Amino acid sequence: MTTAIQRFEDYWSGGDPVTMNRFFTKTITPMLIIVTSYVSFVTLVGPSIMKNRKPIQMRKLIIVYNFALVAFYLYFLIRGAFFIPVLGFQFICGSLNSYETPIIPDIFDLGYQLYVVRYIELLDTVFLVLTKKFNMITPLHVFHHSIVPVFGGLDSDPNQVSVQSGYLAVFMAVNCMVHIVMYTYYAIAALGPKYHKYIWWKKYLTSLQILQFFVMTFYLNVMYALGCVTSKFILMFCLSLSVLFFFLFINYYKRVYNSQGKDASPQKNGVHETNGNHAKTIQQKNGFPAAYKNALKKED
Repeated sequence: MTTAIQRFEDYWSGGDPVTMNRFFTKTITPMLIIVTSYVSFVTLVGPSIMKNRKPIQMRKLIIVYNFALVAFYLYFLIRGAFFIPVLGFQFICGSLNSYETPIIPDIFDLGYQLYVVRYIELLDTVFLVLTKKFNMITPLHVFHHSIVPVFGGLDSDPNQVSVQSGYLAVFMAVNCMVHIVMYTYYAIAALGPKYHKYIWWKKYLTSLQILQFFVMTFYLNVMYALGCVTSKFILMFCLSLSVLFFFLFINYYKRVYNSQGKDASPQKNGVHETNGNHAKTIQQKNGFPAAYKNALKKED
């Protein structure tokens, strides 16, 4: 008799040969180990290690990191755009079968690359720990970074991919566009105070995040109504995350900007800065999720 774990492993493995033997998709073990290690390090182990140590100077590395992510997401969108003339838009609601069109394996490969980058983005929080920006590591921050690899793992599941339509390609394209804007902002912010005059639009970054989740929620409901070929489990998982983050970011927006209008005193989130430098009396005005603040402060 097979155990529940064995059945789950069997469910996770197999399917399309493009992804079934890759490191992160062959079994769920790498995902579980990495996500568990990440949560443990950024919430317990890392802060304990750095408690009596000086912050590590990482500003240049953070700049390169953010610009590299911008470059990758641009590459993802450009390469993905080349698939459209070949497939047209019928693949959005049709079955993605790698044996029907030779280009389908290339789409799976690109999706796998995006999935791997989701793990690289966990370094966001690692940088915060090593630079001792503990006040920026909020529950929403950790939850967001933890759930993305889980979602990516489900979406990269070969059993699911082999029967899904391509509707999630649109989902991911929207997310990549937002990430391009987001990481461009953080990269410029990390360059130093003299560049901060070019990033006056940080309030609108939060608005863009909210709009993203609204559009995704609406889009997923439309795809469901159209009867797209897909896994209902994956669809509901995506929809639940979109709705959850939509309201979480709205709550964050209200908390940050409404409090600024009603209270002239510094924000009560433990973050005080002006142009990337610490200050005692300047109100924090970062209007975007704490999960992406790693590039905002100039290194001490």
